[in-house]
Amino acid sequence: MSVRRYWDCARLNARVTRLLLTGRWLQKDDIARSYDRLASAYDEAWLVYLQGTTARLLGLLPGALPQGAVLDVGCGTGFACRWLARRYPSREIRACDISGGMLAEARRLQPSPQVTWAAEDMLAFLRRQPDGSAALVTAAWSAGYSDYRRVFREARRVLCGGGRLALVVNLADTLAPLRRAFRYCMQAHAGEVRCLARFPFPRDAGAVRSALAAAGFAVEAFEDGACPVAPQVTPDGRRLPWLLRTGTLAGFDAMLPLDGGAVAETFEARLAADPEPIAHHYALGVGVRP
Repeated sequence: MSVRRYWDCARLNARVTRLLLTGRWLQKDDIARSYDRLASAYDEAWLVYLQGTTARLLGLLPGALPQGAVLDVGCGTGFACRWLARRYPSREIRACDISGGMLAEARRLQPSPQVTWAAEDMLAFLRRQPDGSAALVTAAWSAGYSDYRRVFREARRVLCGGGRLALVVNLADTLAPLRRAFRYCMQAHAGEVRCLARFPFPRDAGAVRSALAAAGFAVEAFEDGACPVAPQVTPDGRRLPWLLRTGTLAGFDAMLPLDGGAVAETFEARLAADPEPIAHHYALGVGVRP
């Protein structure tokens, strides 16, 4: 290790210790504000890369469900809600998201009274639902931002017999080049780190399958896959302006100033030097409550 890297590492350790001692952790409101800023452009900038996988997940659901409501947790701009409203036109759909901006966009795109919207954390939302009151819970790309094991357990509680949990969740190694570039920036610009974060994505697909079984679901369908991403590059070769509109760095932009200056320059350089393609690594599954 070079003297410079050793010094950067020591500075980061000191900064992390200070943030730990002062309780400076990334809050859900920080993530919500990130999504609020990008909500109007989210579908065009990012959903196009994810909607094929989301539609494939929803296509695994049966046409006939047991009695009960349909719940969509972490609904974003409502892609799954719109699909579910077409598939189950007589069902009440209840959806939640922590971002008011994303919910506003979802309401604009799906104004039907069939769907009710709640600006709420997904676990808090699920805990408000009565036992056995739902026929379906969907969590498209959202459970990894919460405690996914608790989400699964709460989903089982609110589902009636024969009800289903349909989910696609990012795994811990998702978007690996972005995460490596961000970790390098934390070390190189330790004094700029504003807070710490835990993103509790499952370590691998096996952890997701095990958590479904531990929550009491019979696994009806399951896959482990990746969605490749082709970043939009500005004429001068920058990727960050586009990435900051996609949600891939939601929360990270509260930890470090990524919208310009030395941190942004370092991030761009490290990302450009990383040979691994950018991709969302995910696990997709449908579980049935016996």
